[in-house]
Amino acid sequence: MQDFLSFIQNLDIDAKKVFSIVSNNPLVTKNTILKLTGTTLSTLNRVMKPLLDEQVIVPAGIDQSTGGRKPLLYDVNPGIAYILGLDISRTYTDMVISNLKMDIVSKRRFLMDETFLPDVTVSYITACFNEMLLESGIQKKDVMGAGLGAVGPLDRKKGILINPDHFQAPGWSDVPIKDLLENSLGIPVFTENGANCAVLLESKMGYGKDCANVAYFNCGIGIRTGVISNGNIIRTMNNVEDAFGHMVVDMDGEECYCGNYGCIECYSSAAGILKKYAAEVKKGRKPISELNKISFIDICQAADQEDELSRETIINAALALGTGLANFMNLLNPDIIILSGPLIRHSAIYYETAVELAMRKSYLSTDHVTFKRLGYFGENAISLGAAAMFMQKLLV
Repeated sequence: MQDFLSFIQNLDIDAKKVFSIVSNNPLVTKNTILKLTGTTLSTLNRVMKPLLDEQVIVPAGIDQSTGGRKPLLYDVNPGIAYILGLDISRTYTDMVISNLKMDIVSKRRFLMDETFLPDVTVSYITACFNEMLLESGIQKKDVMGAGLGAVGPLDRKKGILINPDHFQAPGWSDVPIKDLLENSLGIPVFTENGANCAVLLESKMGYGKDCANVAYFNCGIGIRTGVISNGNIIRTMNNVEDAFGHMVVDMDGEECYCGNYGCIECYSSAAGILKKYAAEVKKGRKPISELNKISFIDICQAADQEDELSRETIINAALALGTGLANFMNLLNPDIIILSGPLIRHSAIYYETAVELAMRKSYLSTDHVTFKRLGYFGENAISLGAAAMFMQKLLV
C-alpha cells in the first residue's frame, strides 16, 4: 500500500471502530467484533472488506468450534506500517519504533544535559531515527508519523512546549516542538502530554485494560500524572501534567517553585528529594559521599543500604506522596493506580511506603483499588504510549 496514513484517515467511522477493536485485542473472531459493535453480520462483512482487501486486517488462525464450523481469527497486519514514539523528558529522550500491534521494533534512549537545547535535541532525535530505520530494515515511507509524549504545560493542538520547568539546558520555553520535529523528521507529528500517553496505553493494552478508571503517576524530576475516568482522559487546565504534584499536603510547608507552599513536588519529586537532602547536609548531617555531585539515584541506593539520612529522606518523600494519593483516591475512586518513573524504579522503599500510607489514609473502601509498580510497559510506557496516541487520533 502506497499511503497507509491516508487509507486509515479516509476510512468511515465503522471501519475505524473495527480496526481499533482488532488492533487493541488479541486474535478476535467476527462474532466477537459483532458483540462489541452491535452491528449485523452483513454490515460487518461490508465494513471489513476494504480492510481485508488491502491486507490491513488478516486471517491469523482458527478458533475452537462452539458447535459449528470453526471460526477464523483476525489480527492487524503488524508490518504494514510503523509509528515513531517519542518521550521528551527533562533529563532524557526515549524513542521507539512500533508496529501497529504496539510491539517495539527498535528503540533508543539518550541522556540530556545543559547542552541539549531544543534544536540540538531535535537534530539528535533525527539522527537516532535514521539509525533505527537502518538497523530494523524499515523504509521511511512505511512510517506513518510520530507521537510525542512531552512534559507540560503544552499547547497540544499547536504542538508548543510552553514553559516546562527543570530542563538543564536553556531555551525550552515557547518551543514549537511539533513544527521542529516535522521539518526535521519529514513525517507528521502529534503532540500530547507524556503521562496521558502512558495512561492511554495502560488502559488499552496494559494492566488497566479491563478498568474504567485508571491513574498513572510518573515520579521523577517532577510528578507527572495521567488519569482516565469512565474511559475518558481527564485534562487539566492549560494541559499541565503536574497538577497532582502541586496538590498541597502541608499548608505551612516549604515554598514551591509554583509560588505556593507545601506542594507534593516540594517533597516527593527527585528535585525535592535532592533539595531536602542538601539542606540536611548543610545542617551538619553526614552525606553518603564527599563528592559535590550526589544524584537522587545515589540517595535511593544508600537508603536501601540503611544509610540513615538517605532512608529518612526517601521515606519522608514517600509519605508526602502517599498523602496525596489518598486524597486522589478519595476524590476520583480509581480502579487501578500505576506508579512508575525513575524514583519508583530505583527505590522499593519509596514505592512501598507511599502505597501503604495511601491505602491506610483513604477513607473509602480500598478493596477494589489495585496498585501496580512500573506498569505493564515499564520505562517504555510514555514513548510507546505516544505511538498509541498517534494511532488513536487517526481513528477518531
